[in-house]
Amino acid sequence: MKTDDLSKIPMFFILGRPRSGTTLLTTLFNAHPNIRIAPEFPVMLFLYQRFKNVKKWDESTIRSFVEHVFYYSKFNIRRVENLKLDKEFIIGELLKYKDVGSIQLFLKSINYFAFSLYNKEETLWIGDKNPVYSMSANRFRKIFPDAKFICIIRDYRDNFISIKKLAEKEVAVEAPVLSLQAGRWRIFTRLFLRLKRRYPDKFYILRYEDLVSEQEKTFRSLCDFLGIAYDPSVFDFHKKKEETVNTYGNYIYEKFHENLLKPINTGRMNTWQTVLTEEEVGMADQIAGKYADRLGYERKDKRFRFGLFLKSAPMLIYNHILLRVMIFGTYLPHKVSQWWFLKMQILLKIYLRMTGKKPVHGAG
Repeated sequence: MKTDDLSKIPMFFILGRPRSGTTLLTTLFNAHPNIRIAPEFPVMLFLYQRFKNVKKWDESTIRSFVEHVFYYSKFNIRRVENLKLDKEFIIGELLKYKDVGSIQLFLKSINYFAFSLYNKEETLWIGDKNPVYSMSANRFRKIFPDAKFICIIRDYRDNFISIKKLAEKEVAVEAPVLSLQAGRWRIFTRLFLRLKRRYPDKFYILRYEDLVSEQEKTFRSLCDFLGIAYDPSVFDFHKKKEETVNTYGNYIYEKFHENLLKPINTGRMNTWQTVLTEEEVGMADQIAGKYADRLGYERKDKRFRFGLFLKSAPMLIYNHILLRVMIFGTYLPHKVSQWWFLKMQILLKIYLRMTGKKPVHGAG
């Protein structure tokens, strides 16, 4: 296998809330011949904390780095085996950069060497998709000065419904609480818009609805943003359904992405209009506020209702505390940081017990 010069390939990150189309976008980029992008596996900040002060990468340090990639073996269903990495092959390839490599080079090597079902030509970009990185978007901008960021946003009401449906399958990645999800949508949308305003050439704001309703136009624009040729064959990803399932197993696609291996369609747009109650819509609209308007999501009622504010306030407060604590955790020493993230769910469990609700498996 002939490999590219990793030192010359920039990174881009796909950011966004869970169930906002990040995996669909990853699938499209994975099908592009000039992009390598790995399945979700959020280990970069742990590795960065562990190896950021390395000045000279000798053989021992390189081997230690690769071993640590496998040490952080799983985060719920996000497991290192999904990347299908060949440990000894990677070590051999990274030894080419002994004494001249950097933490940035070794971090992006994880995504570069991840297995892909698609044939690759010259690699022009290395991609990464981990929604949890959204809260650290500005930090990743500093770690990778040449990186670009694609921030995908979905209608906050449909986003909540999708998370709730996942929870009903008992494989929830986050708690299906409307005020919590709408609050997180607002926080991250505000962050993405602020970063786009400050760094317009680095950040691209994408609506999920535009991706599925104007596929070619939208993906052409994304290719222009990255400076790569548009390739219409990426939309044939669903033709690899059998090969994909055989390679990665049925569980992930049956439980998490049952519609992903079908042609792109608009069937999951505006489902909130027939699913949510009038009060739920009002609460979501009130929390999303002006950021819904800026993204072109029409609110049914723009009035401020104090009763809805009182109902949503506890989760909104919890939300802000949790995110600040999680961001703080990313700066801790690597072992402490991993432990910190795994224990963060206790805050949610405490809240749910106080409110008499049952905790959802895997929620956070």
